[in-house]
Amino acid sequence: MKQVDLSIVDSNFLDTYIDSIAIDDIKTKLRALNLPILGPIIRDLERIIKADVNTIKSSYLNLLDSLTKEEKKKVELAFDYSEHRKQEPFMQNFQKLNIKSCPFCNNNYVYYFQDGKNTIATLEHYYPKSKYPHLSLSFYNLIPSCYVCNTKFKGSEKHVGNVIHPYIEDFNQKASFSVDIDSLPAKKDIQLNIYLKSDDPRCKQSIDRFKLDKIYAEHSDIATEIWNKVQIYNEDRIRELYDSFYKQLGYSEEDVKNFVFCNYLNQKDINKRNHAKLTQDILKQFELI
Repeated sequence: MKQVDLSIVDSNFLDTYIDSIAIDDIKTKLRALNLPILGPIIRDLERIIKADVNTIKSSYLNLLDSLTKEEKKKVELAFDYSEHRKQEPFMQNFQKLNIKSCPFCNNNYVYYFQDGKNTIATLEHYYPKSKYPHLSLSFYNLIPSCYVCNTKFKGSEKHVGNVIHPYIEDFNQKASFSVDIDSLPAKKDIQLNIYLKSDDPRCKQSIDRFKLDKIYAEHSDIATEIWNKVQIYNEDRIRELYDSFYKQLGYSEEDVKNFVFCNYLNQKDINKRNHAKLTQDILKQFELI
């Protein structure tokens, strides 16, 4: 939900990424398809794979629009994404982004796990490879995500290219969670309803595709837990904890708040832990951060 930090993605990083891809094999397979329309893709393959989001959209997105569904499937097989994602050098490029919690939902973790000798993770194709097979391996078209967002919420045609792209857009700045706090009783068994709202059209598309409002409506227990902690750990109590114990151990007041509320409370850390945005937004409502 927070825009992904891509500060490490420079020309050297992308060159390393290119080295992890079987470029020559892909070109050979594409030539064997004997489709004249593939000429520019074969010629510019390295550029397409390294192209940023805006260049993909302006220069490469619609190159294969005239192909049939069957022809696109053949192109997809030539790029062989399924085999590449099993290769350690290929997946290491995405591990280096250090995305712990799914940038689409912040509700599930992004897992890299060993399948025999291979490292496997779930990568979301921002532009689906079935429709845009030539972008199957484009770095900026592949986003580490959770299994649920990648497999259960495929969306429809209206969502393609219209949801928030976590590499270049910040959902966190354009949408917010809230709870009904007009007349909260000071008791621990309250039921808090969670709301997710945005005026941004692309955020609304993300909410719709990934069912974010419905998913978070099921997490009222988290909101209730935060409310209960706020009753005990106000600013004075947190400062008291800091001064009496944590300060001498080298922790900051921010660290103490993180401990108390069991999450990261700095916006830059949202992608490190599940429900970080939810926690932060509710605490902003309660004026604790």
